Amino acid sequence: MSSPFRPLVAVVAYHLGGDRVARWPDGGYGVPAPYVDALRRAGARTAILSPGESGEPEELLEPFHGLLLVGGGDVDPARYGAEADTAHNYGAEPDRDAFEIDLVHAADRLHLPTLCICRGMQILNVAFGGTLHQHLPERPGLLEHGVPVDDTTTTHPVTPVPGTLLSATTKSGDLTCSSHHHQGIDRVGEGLVVAGRSPDGLVEALQLPNPEAHRNPSEAELTWLLGVQWHPEETAASDPVQQSLFDALANLARFRGSRAKPGETSGRSHAYGLAEADPSWPARFETEAARIRGALPAPLVSRVDHVGSTSVPGLAAKPIIDIQLSLHTMVPRADYVDPLVGLGYRWTPDEWDDEHEFFSLDEGRHRSFQIHACRAGGLWERRHLAFRDALRGDPDTRAAYERLKRELAARHPNDIMAYVDGKTDFVSAVEAGMLRTGAGSTIPE
Repeated sequence: MSSPFRPLVAVVAYHLGGDRVARWPDGGYGVPAPYVDALRRAGARTAILSPGESGEPEELLEPFHGLLLVGGGDVDPARYGAEADTAHNYGAEPDRDAFEIDLVHAADRLHLPTLCICRGMQILNVAFGGTLHQHLPERPGLLEHGVPVDDTTTTHPVTPVPGTLLSATTKSGDLTCSSHHHQGIDRVGEGLVVAGRSPDGLVEALQLPNPEAHRNPSEAELTWLLGVQWHPEETAASDPVQQSLFDALANLARFRGSRAKPGETSGRSHAYGLAEADPSWPARFETEAARIRGALPAPLVSRVDHVGSTSVPGLAAKPIIDIQLSLHTMVPRADYVDPLVGLGYRWTPDEWDDEHEFFSLDEGRHRSFQIHACRAGGLWERRHLAFRDALRGDPDTRAAYERLKRELAARHPNDIMAYVDGKTDFVSAVEAGMLRTGAGSTIPE
């Protein structure tokens, strides 16, 4: 049995001066260990990219499945059209600024999953035309955010904006964040979206894409690009919420790597097959639904529905029972993740949608059940019930869908991702039509 695919994440290094490492008189490049440790816990491999590398940024990123920009000194104020605050600026690395800005734009063009931390988020903002406050302690009304040159650290809350990548990735409500930065976001760069703020209103997280865009199922054509102003690596070993940022980067990088070689079965994709409709599928759903209800706190569960192709009488399907678990709240996720993992399910976080999480259960070597946990009354719940009801209620739609499934299965017998991608436009069109007309008696209002 092959090992799980381990994605390779590029980490951009600091300059190290000649006085930083004993017997390195000419200096060097380095990355603080907590960043690397957090990525390794997430199952990723790491490699350093250092300022001064020659070549186009797309060429430099080609071997990698993800990108991490870490903290460091101040961004050169000339990059955003400001005069330097000579009393407080420190640690500028102009060549690193240029290198990282080029990499951020290349990552966006390549749809490369990217996490930008502290200085990294400031680079992200400047790369898209934003500006920075050069010294926060001089701005009235702000919390203490720590001063790096004084080696001071503070802890403060950050509230994710609903519907953003930060909210989807953490699903925890307010975050407790370790912070030491004396600069912050002033004008937000063009196209960037604020994903989190501290109680004083300071921008603490930025993202691409627009929150509405990532509701579209075709996420392969979008860039998961998230910047956070604090230092999650400092507390990630003991705080699963902070570790989830690195888990998200590694998981998305793993998904990108798995798509890189269509049809390959060694840890990247897998064979599958369609089965004729089985009259036992509804009973299997009912049995498993009862087991799920019994494991979860009753006030948390709104409804449990049989969805997907096995819920449609007479429709050929992969023999996997899809279950939609509608919850009154997705926060905190430990309330439903822990019980479902206790039932033997494997949890795959959804870093795109704060109304959805995914779980799967294998029997032997074969997938048997999948759970889509979602917020009751939300778009995810309504879309999937709408599609199921369209297939149940319209023989022509059901027949067209089965023809498409069989064509895709014949064309891509060893590439489940190509099979899923090939259905996306059809499914989206049917869902949109049902939601537009309000058809389907079981769709929540």
